[in-house]
Amino acid sequence: MFRALGVLLACSLAAQRRDELRNPVDGSPEAIEAGRKLYVNSCSGCHGANAEGGRGPRLHSSRFVRNAGDERLFDSLKSGIKGSDMPATPLPDDQIWRILAFVRSLNASAYETPVAGDAAAGGQLFESAGCRNCHQIAGKGGVLGPDLTNLGLTRSVASIRESILKPNERWTEGHRGVTVIFRDGGKLEGVARNNTNYALQVLDARGALHHVDKAQVEELAWSRKSLMPEDYQTRLGRQGLNDLIAFLSRQAGRAPAPKEEAR
Repeated sequence: MFRALGVLLACSLAAQRRDELRNPVDGSPEAIEAGRKLYVNSCSGCHGANAEGGRGPRLHSSRFVRNAGDERLFDSLKSGIKGSDMPATPLPDDQIWRILAFVRSLNASAYETPVAGDAAAGGQLFESAGCRNCHQIAGKGGVLGPDLTNLGLTRSVASIRESILKPNERWTEGHRGVTVIFRDGGKLEGVARNNTNYALQVLDARGALHHVDKAQVEELAWSRKSLMPEDYQTRLGRQGLNDLIAFLSRQAGRAPAPKEEAR
């Protein structure tokens, strides 16, 4: 009987430890930024500079990261994973937690993630920096760039930051710039939509959609770069960039209901 009670107590304590082991800095913008720097120095060689994967698995938008508990992730990083190329790390626990806070941020929607910035000031920058000329939010704005109405729910903070600072890293389908030169000498500029072997749709800066018969086309000049400027780091500065990201991360056409407190 006493032995059974001892086993039950041990199991209870183990379960309690698992329940209590949470990342103490999870969601902290300062910890996430510190974790990003630690990740670049310690993890990017195997998992990629943007956590896109390499020798090690992808950590950005990773089902494993989303489903694993804090304790499992901590143990994987601290002790390594047997039978794999993942080694143990000599980093102190507080730095491990910061790396994990950063990795979590890559897999959480921006709307769910605390950010360092003033969303109201970011909204003003969205107007003054010309973002609304190309992007719509809730039906207001330009159409050359992707609609940002639900950006906070569909992208992570890291992904939003990368899109602003490195617009040429990833193309958004349906928003590649193109110049159409017609056989009669005419020219049309805009973004390509629904490109096939025989026809092309081009959306111009005014929002007009043109149906182009490729039999009438002399040349298609595809843009090698995004239409989005590449100098926002310089133009906005650190605080301005954080403010803009804070504003964009709050964009949720249908914001999820707040989670109830566990009882």
